[in-house]
Amino acid sequence: MSFRKLIVLAAIACICNTTANTLWKIQFNKKPLNISCFSDIIHTFLTANIIGGVFFYLFSMLLFFYMLSHFNLSVIVPVTSLTYVFNIIAAYFIFNEKLSINQLIGTGIIMLGLLVLSKS
Repeated sequence: MSFRKLIVLAAIACICNTTANTLWKIQFNKKPLNISCFSDIIHTFLTANIIGGVFFYLFSMLLFFYMLSHFNLSVIVPVTSLTYVFNIIAAYFIFNEKLSINQLIGTGIIMLGLLVLSKS
């Protein structure tokens, strides 16, 4: 299968993974997890944000499993590092997190690595 197809599948999987992380972060910003009370844990896991995040995460894993069955692991894992890029974008735009120069450089390195992979 083509590298282009892998990039599309990986991008969808990464966006789903980032959506899951974002939904979970929204929930825990509303109400931090209290692990000292079992009923609070159960109540937290039954919220729409947590359940929605689980579905997005499961879909991303399903795509990852598909990629594992059709592409080399040595290519899949670096390509799915796009998740880090999408998470940083979500952190900045959705949660107004400040990004350090090291985070920006690291994100640039990840993107450069994907460019190098696409040429091989």
